[in-house]
Amino acid sequence: MREKVKEILASEGVRYVVAGGMTTLVNYVIYLALEAVSVHYLVANSLAWCGAVVFAFFVNRQMVFHGTGAPFYEFVQFASARLLTLGLENILLAVLVQWIGLLPFFAKLFVSVVTVALNYIICKYGIFREKHRTQGGVSHE
Repeated sequence: MREKVKEILASEGVRYVVAGGMTTLVNYVIYLALEAVSVHYLVANSLAWCGAVVFAFFVNRQMVFHGTGAPFYEFVQFASARLLTLGLENILLAVLVQWIGLLPFFAKLFVSVVTVALNYIICKYGIFREKHRTQGGVSHE
C-alpha cells in the first residue's frame, strides 16, 4: 500500500498539479497585489503571467518533466507557448468580465482551468517530450 502511494505521489501528473498549484499561487499573488493598487485587470493579468511563466518554467523543467534539452531553447518554447495561452486567457477574461459580467477574480478562476489543461498538453507533448530532448547539445530527433 505504501509503495502504491509513493508511486502515485511520484507520478508526473501529481508533480504537475503541485507545480501548477505553486505557479498559480505566484500568479494570483502578483495579480491580486496589482489589482489592489488599481492596475487594470488585463494589465495585472499580463504582468502576473510574466512572473508565473518564469517560475513555472524552472519548476516544470526540474520537478515535473525533467528537461534535458538546452535550457534557453526550452525556455523560448515554453514562454512562446505560454504567450499563446495568455492571449487566450485575456480574451476569455474580457468575454467573461465585459460581456457576461463576472467579477474579474471569478472569471480568472474559470479561465485558469482551461489554460492549465492546455499548458500541460503543450509541455507534455511539445516542449519537454523525449523527441525534443538533447544530450550534450545534439538533438535526438
